[in-house]
Amino acid sequence: MRFALILSLVIAAVAIVFTLQNTASTEVNVGPYTITASLAVVLIVTLSAGVLVGLLASVPARFRAGQRAKKAERELASLRSSLQAPATPAPPTAPKVVPADPTAMPPAADAATDASETQRLAEEVAQRTQQATGKQA
Repeated sequence: MRFALILSLVIAAVAIVFTLQNTASTEVNVGPYTITASLAVVLIVTLSAGVLVGLLASVPARFRAGQRAKKAERELASLRSSLQAPATPAPPTAPKVVPADPTAMPPAADAATDASETQRLAEEVAQRTQQATGKQA
């Protein structure tokens, strides 16, 4: 904001100096009319007309941007309200069934069988890994 104010003051100062230095009269022909004015006035009016045309050309884009901003604000408000809404409770899960009698559990395999099965699986994994990578042991 401060930059825009400083820039506006600099442009105003340049315009004042320009006006004071260009006081010569000039004729401008606009259709059937002839207007006599100082060169500074003619150039400032021309510059102002250009700024006005530029502003008018940007109105549709500014309008669309405003509409998009309003839509985004509505979506944001909707999302915020959905986040603040109470969450629905999760459905109850079925309890884990545990037999009451410990003797009803299947017998565990002995440690030697478990160790040999683990060893066999480890060797099979190593062999498949070597085949996949293309290396031979």
